[in-house]
Amino acid sequence: MNKLSISLDELRRFAAEALTRAGLAPAHARIAAEPLVYADRKGFDTHGIANLGRIYVAKLKSGRIRGDAEPRILEEGGATALIDGQDGLGLVTGVKAMRLAMDKASASGVGAVAVRRSSHFGPAGYYAELALERGMVGIAMSNLGSQTIARPPHGGVKIVGTNPICLAAPGGEMPAFVLDMSTTVVSTGRVRAAARQGERIPEGWLVDEHGAPVTDPAAYDAGTGHLQLLGGQPETGAWKGLGLALWVDILCGALAGAAAGPDPDLFGPSGEARSRDDRDVGHFFLALDIRRFGELSEFRRRMDRILAGVVECPANGPGRRVTYPGYLEHERRRALRVDAVSVDSDLLAALGQLARELGIKPLETLVEEGDAA
Repeated sequence: MNKLSISLDELRRFAAEALTRAGLAPAHARIAAEPLVYADRKGFDTHGIANLGRIYVAKLKSGRIRGDAEPRILEEGGATALIDGQDGLGLVTGVKAMRLAMDKASASGVGAVAVRRSSHFGPAGYYAELALERGMVGIAMSNLGSQTIARPPHGGVKIVGTNPICLAAPGGEMPAFVLDMSTTVVSTGRVRAAARQGERIPEGWLVDEHGAPVTDPAAYDAGTGHLQLLGGQPETGAWKGLGLALWVDILCGALAGAAAGPDPDLFGPSGEARSRDDRDVGHFFLALDIRRFGELSEFRRRMDRILAGVVECPANGPGRRVTYPGYLEHERRRALRVDAVSVDSDLLAALGQLARELGIKPLETLVEEGDAA
């Protein structure tokens, strides 16, 4: 499949124009474009511009996401706040909430902000990494509202979402530690990307009704392949994945007052799953001001020793290396053009169709990068 290079500024322009045409205020559209650009720049293309039309534009145009929403603070204390997203775009509400958490951390050492009535907020890493710019530790997480994706161990019905979590901490000379993960083995975006590209997926991502591995990614949307929680099967640690997913629903659902996956109303009279969607999504953001715990320079030095201790670990075979979350993404950006990202030709065609539907200028490419197959 051919890859084409697009400048970051062009990607921002296109995303902002598309969101504006879909009903978002121009100032909010510019804010919302940044997490999408971040995802593609990091190589997380399942959470970037590929979702522009399918999720954000579609839901703005249908009214499922309110384009005129203005996030509102409902409760506020010295180090805490609760925000009502007003059924608006999570890409906008998430930025407001994380910035508020950082402001509170500057004043109190810690800032915690919960959000209700929001929507899909894209890559969790974008919000957590905002804290790095201010010398802070950042944590961001989101549930999927009442939408359910994964079954619990021994369960026959889906009860939790992918419920992503990101933890970010700055290094010194070493790249920052950025753990951006779903509480399922992979995100649904990666499964669907493999299906679009006609690829098989590794054993361990999906299983059938009897727990046997499924390697056809199309089985997920067909309902015959079930996404596994972190840990896989009960015998290999799936309870840990369930625990993390529930913790996200506790902070983003119970604490924030948003919807959550597990609910007795999920089950019909015969135990079948009732249809539920991703309205009333909840988020949770935490910022820690490192300076309240000691010198920032000393923290960075300690981080460098920890992180160097990982990458300098001898590998257990030729051609292998040991890294940590955030390291390979940093290397990838250094190896590529710093002001551009690669988009495959199929996605570019889909975005061209979106441009025609919205009446905006299509994406301009820089140079074809050749066949990546």
